[in-house]
Amino acid sequence: MFLSRRLLILVLSAIATGLFTACGNSNTNNFSMPAIDTTKVSPTATASPIPTAASTGSPNPAIAPANLPELEIKELEPYKHRSGLLVMDVPKGWKVIDKSQTGELLVTWNEQAGRATISVNIFVPPSEIAVNRLGDVFTVILKGMYGNQPDFEMKSPVVEATGNVVIEWTSTVDIGNKKVKFQATSQLQRRNNKLVILTFGAITPKFAELKDYFVKISSNQVINAELPIP
Repeated sequence: MFLSRRLLILVLSAIATGLFTACGNSNTNNFSMPAIDTTKVSPTATASPIPTAASTGSPNPAIAPANLPELEIKELEPYKHRSGLLVMDVPKGWKVIDKSQTGELLVTWNEQAGRATISVNIFVPPSEIAVNRLGDVFTVILKGMYGNQPDFEMKSPVVEATGNVVIEWTSTVDIGNKKVKFQATSQLQRRNNKLVILTFGAITPKFAELKDYFVKISSNQVINAELPIP
């Protein structure tokens, strides 16, 4: 995926200021590399799988009727990506949008009225990232993905005991003729040479009501990181 001009500048700035560490010989790579790696992206490559806002399936629902059914998750169903990289449970009846491209997996599930979303993005970063800079890099990436949403605000990144980085963020979406606050959590995981971004979001106060389902989905998610990204 080619970067937008704005996001390309952000990534190049991150590299220039040391957020990324240039990849050296694969024998000294801190990642646990697969035996055969066909997905490694050069730090100087013009193409990068880091997503742009237009590619993420970010929430932007159309005008909805006033008699929308209650937003809830009644049942989960299994999902397996054709690449084998991703296996997870997803809400039954939600619309799946697969915008995966060469070198990137990008799948989004939207509630039919656009009031909630789940998104998974897997890609190889253009350079190796030092552990202590993951939060800074994730902040840059997340702004590039969702920063164009109305009233977008994000909290500081939180590093979990597992090493995953979590950022909570909010925006505003149009539901009918009303502007409604949208709440989301995005998590960055590092798996072998890949980065995985998992986002859950819903209009408030429904986000809190759906949180148990979101946690269950995240806990049961399987990333087969040893596989190359097609």
